[in-house]
Amino acid sequence: AGELTVTDGAVLVPVPGADVLTRVTLPGGERDTTEVRGGPSGAVVDDAGRTLVALRNRAAVAVLSDGRVTDTVEGGLYSADDVLIADGDPYVLDRERTALFGLDVAGDEFRGGLRAGHGATNAVVDDFGRILVADTRGGGLLAFSPDPFLLRQRYPVPAGPHGLAYDPTTDVAWVTLPRRNEVVGFDMRGGEPEERYRYPTVRQPDSVTVDPRTSRVVVGSAAGEGIQVIEP
Repeated sequence: AGELTVTDGAVLVPVPGADVLTRVTLPGGERDTTEVRGGPSGAVVDDAGRTLVALRNRAAVAVLSDGRVTDTVEGGLYSADDVLIADGDPYVLDRERTALFGLDVAGDEFRGGLRAGHGATNAVVDDFGRILVADTRGGGLLAFSPDPFLLRQRYPVPAGPHGLAYDPTTDVAWVTLPRRNEVVGFDMRGGEPEERYRYPTVRQPDSVTVDPRTSRVVVGSAAGEGIQVIEP
């Protein structure tokens, strides 16, 4: 599976190796699968109820309505690795170009892009409408505002930040550091990120998420060491 997204009582599960997007209903687990060719790697539901799917191999974004592909936006990207909604507008993370691009679904085109450090890997949206990006190669946590589309903050985070999650209850961004086997929590409410937490983790902590009901942090090991649950 690629990037998992929770939306309206379900989880969107893109599976690039099988060229499908699966919608898993919670808590029952019923599955509805749609074929989406091009290596689907991330998905999100926009304000119009359409499902936007990032297609890594085609460097494009598929638009799904009523469970079928109705349009594909392409041209100008090197890869489309994830798609996010910030302030009502969709944005695409291009890891190959290490950049963020705006997406105009109605106009069937990508809007202007901004470079996201030296090696962007993952992105999330915070409650302030900003797009937070982990710059793994450049060692930084970046914050972009959508309107106007600008890089607002670049905070140094050594040791290759990779996994990224945001807790809307506490406004803390959680960043994993695989080189150190650590996860760090940054308070995002001020003028710049402020470190609040730092914990040792399982080996190779490539993924992280947060339960917004409890603020528990869940870290996944890419080295077969399982799942770690942290209560800050």
